[in-house]
Amino acid sequence: MDCHWFKTNHCRSCELLDHSYEETLRMKEAKLTSLFPGIERVMKPTVALGANVAGSRNKAKLAAFPNGHDIQFGFYDNALHFKDLESCPLHMPELNEILPILKNKLKEFKIIPYSVTEKKGELKYLILSKSESHDEMLLRFVLRSKESLDRLKKMAKILQDEMPSIKVITANFQSEHKAIFEGDEEIVLTENSHILNTFGDVNLTLGPRSFFQVTPEIAGRLYQNVGDVVRDLKVTSFLDLFCGVGAFSFFAAKNCPKVYGVEISKEAIECAKSSISLNKINGEIKFEALDVEEYLKTKKEKFDAILVNPPRRGLNNSIIQNIMENDPRVIIYSSCNAETLARDFEILEEKYDISHAQIYDMFPNTTHFETLMILNRKGV
Repeated sequence: MDCHWFKTNHCRSCELLDHSYEETLRMKEAKLTSLFPGIERVMKPTVALGANVAGSRNKAKLAAFPNGHDIQFGFYDNALHFKDLESCPLHMPELNEILPILKNKLKEFKIIPYSVTEKKGELKYLILSKSESHDEMLLRFVLRSKESLDRLKKMAKILQDEMPSIKVITANFQSEHKAIFEGDEEIVLTENSHILNTFGDVNLTLGPRSFFQVTPEIAGRLYQNVGDVVRDLKVTSFLDLFCGVGAFSFFAAKNCPKVYGVEISKEAIECAKSSISLNKINGEIKFEALDVEEYLKTKKEKFDAILVNPPRRGLNNSIIQNIMENDPRVIIYSSCNAETLARDFEILEEKYDISHAQIYDMFPNTTHFETLMILNRKGV
């Protein structure tokens, strides 16, 4: 991927961009094997993007910055210096192409970008997501207050009339003078509140605050491979912890008669429930908005397979012990942090062996990667 921002030392987020793509994959494989000595014998080939790194990311988070009478989009570095970044080659082209249009509209409706130094202005961040499969976009405007809300509502209507692919527009409110992307309150300004993502024959609805993988080509292969594991191991019941909008659950449900998803985000669970009618379900599938740790402590129903897809911090000891007490035949661990995966496996290996492991290059040109690890209960 060619990036003049990286070449000029303007942005170094893709920290491995000065290496060949093949070399970055070898570095990630070396990292995983250093954390799991001997794992090479059960590792499957890395799932990679190859020549399609540019334009692979479906989400952009950009800070807004006042530049005289103009608006710039970009990011703040560690010293809180603003750097413009309006044509990131990693973003899907449509995310970059819409920025000049949004600039003009924001200026027309007098929605002033927030100044970090002066602590005034309204628009702090712009968060954009795109569904490649349905050519639908979701725009989130993060505002300091509701002062410009009425103007933003009028702007949203005109934007949708001029660009029908924009399905969802929201206003999020973050009043604190802190470097955080969003606040707790979100108002949907459009008739639609979700965009639709399709992976193969699985349809998933995505809301404004729902977590979703940012590289859909890799994500689709990850979900499909979990579905294949469920099929090949003839899993009879499947518990999906930290299930998000239910991607793993719906792929599992193709071949498993009983699927149950747990996630603390109520919005994500609403998305998962709304997707049920959009998919062919052969058995039973249910979703519940609960804290994963509390669910495991209070509900002791046994499952044949348990999938965990935790945040970067991994699992805590309470969650691990409760999973082991559930005694599933199979544990499927999808991790975006190999270090915490290795830490958690130090406990899990008391009862489980690694059947196979595979790297998914979800974050190309960086040191980060997704790992899918299949653990089988010893003696089975």
